[in-house]
Amino acid sequence: MNKISKKLKIFICGPTLYEKSHLGHARIFIFFNFLINYYKSLGQSPITVVQLTDVDPKIFAKIKTADDNISLESITTRHLIHLIKDLQKLQVINNFMFTRVSSFHVQMMNQIIKLLELTKAYSYGGNIYLKINSDIQSPFGLTLRQLDNMPIDIAPGKLDQKDIMLWNAENFYELSIKGDERSEFYFRNLVSGIPGWHFQDYQIIKSLFDNHYDIHGGASELVYPHHEFIYRISHQIQKTSHQSKRKPMWIHIGILKINSEKMSNSRGNTITISDFLNKYSPNSLKILFLGEHYDKDFSFDEKKLSDAIVVDNEISSYFASEYVKNGKLVEKLNGFDEHKYSAFLKILDNNYDTKSAISYIRKCIRASENASYVKEMTDLLGLQYH
Repeated sequence: MNKISKKLKIFICGPTLYEKSHLGHARIFIFFNFLINYYKSLGQSPITVVQLTDVDPKIFAKIKTADDNISLESITTRHLIHLIKDLQKLQVINNFMFTRVSSFHVQMMNQIIKLLELTKAYSYGGNIYLKINSDIQSPFGLTLRQLDNMPIDIAPGKLDQKDIMLWNAENFYELSIKGDERSEFYFRNLVSGIPGWHFQDYQIIKSLFDNHYDIHGGASELVYPHHEFIYRISHQIQKTSHQSKRKPMWIHIGILKINSEKMSNSRGNTITISDFLNKYSPNSLKILFLGEHYDKDFSFDEKKLSDAIVVDNEISSYFASEYVKNGKLVEKLNGFDEHKYSAFLKILDNNYDTKSAISYIRKCIRASENASYVKEMTDLLGLQYH
């Protein structure tokens, strides 16, 4: 496991605010909630920012197809409120801070203007592209040949297809914003448009962490092009301004599948967090997801859910019986108990092996071990039993 600074800085690519969040998003929040608890237990002080996308063509498409005269702000705010409520019910929200892309427009535009002035970026048809050196090595092991075969943002005016879009001009989509809101997208010599998706996250990281951070997380589907391009933008601009390089640890959560297909709002193939929690407990969902390795794809099915509910009931019954027997639950750990807790932490130190950690908890329960350190373990995983 990589060495991490005491003041741990984590950036997570969060949902786009155009639909209710689903269980694929929940898996990411559940894992990182555990991860933050884990590093807190090691005496570190995590600062975790979740970036929420509220400027995106998918949101504009929602405006265009809406029956009523709905605004950008009303769509994104409504889905932000849904997300906050879902995470409160999921009992994970306290470990996260949230940012919205729209809060960083001025910083993004200023950076683009600066890059144009330095001739490190160029314009074609209103779009702005960042020149990318061919010698930048992929943090994910992609070769130059592979990257040449995976072009993105194909456009006739690009000097090189590996160059990355910083600004997406209005003529690339039908902007549906009317009235005063439209003025948000004008700035100096930039035509009407929006900042490019990959550049959005780069600029937020720069604004919040000055590009010095420890962990960058998100779904595994974001490895290419999103995280690859964020890295390339960061490398190119840092090199331009003579800043030192800083490589974060990349943590990617496996894709959640249902009926053999990726769970996705764009495919209409989802179970929302709110719908799930109307039927099942937050602990059941946490055990379901933490019971598999975070970096593996996960196929959701009723059998796995039933097994997670059994484990949840086993842990809950254990704590209930301990409380009835002793009239209290939490006691100070003695030296023997601390040794067992250290063994639990050692399991997690092996690539955050929550699957084996849950098995260890069940083993301790069946051996009628001290409930106080069992609760320390369940608390660290984000499981809440009272």
